[in-house]
Amino acid sequence: MPRLLDPRDIDARRILVIAPHPDDESLGCGGLMVMLAAGGRQIHTLFVTDGGASHPASKSWPRQRLASQRESEAAEALARLGLGNQPRSFLRLRDADMPQPGSAEWTAARDRVEQLLAGFRPDLVLLPWRRDPHRDHRDSWRLSTEAIAASGRAIATMEYAIWLDEFGQLGDRPAPDEAEFVAFDVSHLRVAKRQAVAAHLSQTTALIDDDPDGFLLGEETIARLTGPLEIYVRPWDG
Repeated sequence: MPRLLDPRDIDARRILVIAPHPDDESLGCGGLMVMLAAGGRQIHTLFVTDGGASHPASKSWPRQRLASQRESEAAEALARLGLGNQPRSFLRLRDADMPQPGSAEWTAARDRVEQLLAGFRPDLVLLPWRRDPHRDHRDSWRLSTEAIAASGRAIATMEYAIWLDEFGQLGDRPAPDEAEFVAFDVSHLRVAKRQAVAAHLSQTTALIDDDPDGFLLGEETIARLTGPLEIYVRPWDG
């Protein structure tokens, strides 16, 4: 069982949230974001990819239109969480096609994250779990941690998993000597979280109706990630 923490136990004033795609912020850590903001903390959300790969066969929603829609959905989701006035940034890397580590495009993206770290100076970064079974989640973790290392600052981290329980293999899970599970009671924010998730219309409704194989969040996934607890992986070295 995860160790239950109180948000007041989080000794941070500025929190950077790394969302691989628009909707990961609401599903993975929307409740904690709300509680920390209510305690006077500043929350900056960085959306890493453009989210434009969810409906590749759609003719009426080409990638650029879909990416623009997903940014609007992200802004609406933050507003529904009461975070509409909190800062956010969009890195706009290609969904499901992030740059290869070590490439010039990767280095440029890492430098942009490092610039954000230098300007915002977070005390805590909420990251996707490093072995979450989605390539964009793993790459977002690597990109962010490389930027943290390059910044030269020791910044606390916690990691949230989106797909680990559905698609993870044994080796994807944290080892006991690697990290601990911690949790926050967000039962009073379940409705707010579901409303924020619902703001991502392209991922939860038939808004895009000309790609029958396009991605949609299933009700089982939404229910699992909007339960009474938000669970995080806290690395022993983080």
